[in-house]
Amino acid sequence: MMRPTFSRRQVLGAFALGAGALGAGVPRAAWAAPAPAPAPAPAPSRRRKTTPASTFATRTEYPPLAPLSDEVYARRRARIKELAQAAGANLILATSGATSFAYLVGTDYGRSERLIAFLLPLDGTPVILAPSFEVERVKRGARGPVEVKGWEESEDPIGKLRDLIGAQRRATILVEPTTTFAVVSALTRALPEAKLVDGSPVFEELRVAKSDEEIDRMRRAVAITEDVFVVAFDRLEIGMHEKDVAQIIAEEHAKRGVTGGALVQFGASAALPHGGPGASTLVDGMVVLFDGGCSVQGWASDISRTRWFGAAPPPERFKTIYNLVHDAQTAAMNRVKPGVPAEEIDRAARTVITAGGFGPNFTHRLGHGIGMDGHEAAYMVEGNRRPLAPGFVFSVEPGIYIPGEFGVRLEDDVACGAKGADVLSRRAPRL
Repeated sequence: MMRPTFSRRQVLGAFALGAGALGAGVPRAAWAAPAPAPAPAPAPSRRRKTTPASTFATRTEYPPLAPLSDEVYARRRARIKELAQAAGANLILATSGATSFAYLVGTDYGRSERLIAFLLPLDGTPVILAPSFEVERVKRGARGPVEVKGWEESEDPIGKLRDLIGAQRRATILVEPTTTFAVVSALTRALPEAKLVDGSPVFEELRVAKSDEEIDRMRRAVAITEDVFVVAFDRLEIGMHEKDVAQIIAEEHAKRGVTGGALVQFGASAALPHGGPGASTLVDGMVVLFDGGCSVQGWASDISRTRWFGAAPPPERFKTIYNLVHDAQTAAMNRVKPGVPAEEIDRAARTVITAGGFGPNFTHRLGHGIGMDGHEAAYMVEGNRRPLAPGFVFSVEPGIYIPGEFGVRLEDDVACGAKGADVLSRRAPRL
């Protein structure tokens, strides 16, 4: 049995009542003024216990993480050169605004009508092409050896890019997959003898297995979001709206020096996997679901927690469904191991939920990769036969959704280790 917990407001309220009791019955002098009218009794607390109550201490300050070294970026560039060469490419092109641009360059300068492009040859110095008035900013943000070239507002940036490619105009150019159609089309016209190829498989392979440095940053992001969720659950009060709680979660992330947020869903809204936050009002005896995360130095967390909010213990129906979801998550985590196909992680959880009679109510894939993007490869879903490997990081988030009633989802972030699952988060307890 968990020990009861009390909010600061409840403790102060109890202290005030106790102080009043100590003064009761004290004789008053005959000359004393009439006693003032008794103060009205304090209103009942609008806070209610959430179940399961947290047993984790929270914090707002964390040990500093040093920035990634230039050696990390050199290693990444060497790796994509190997992958590009194996794919038959001579050059690699990525534009600002893409996650993989930041992964290779060290900074993302955003995407606008003004082209900022990273050109990485298999041999030679990498180059960033940027508007001339942005050159200094780009130089300050770029990591590792790189040359920065400017183009004037009166010039055609695609023409400048063609000139930088120079003698390699017949090259096979591996293009980062989120590069805009306009840039690819213009470059195709400017370099009719070149071959531009979709770099999706190469860039996925580049980023799918995370290094220890990346996992450290995700582990920190996870810890921050978990602490935020604990505080936000403790601050729940009757009458709050989903948007109120979402604002609290954003503010608590900001107190910890990061940008983060969450979907917040009350009651029947929690049966919509991507619903909320909206104007639903919190009442006594209601399911509350948080789903969110933050980013630490560019690496993300993604956590979901579901609790019962009420003065009375949760009903058996909620406990049964919650524990079934928890057991499904455990089964999936136990299946994580190098060499196991991604689809089998999904199957392990789905088998438990189906055996419990709620198969049709588990309506989405089990999980998705997490890294610099909140959703990326590899996906834990039926049909994905890619074997797991050390360094893969992904969510394990089974859910059961009862339309018009409530939903339960538990999501934790997991790294595939050499022998099994390394759970980056602190799992919620079984009820």
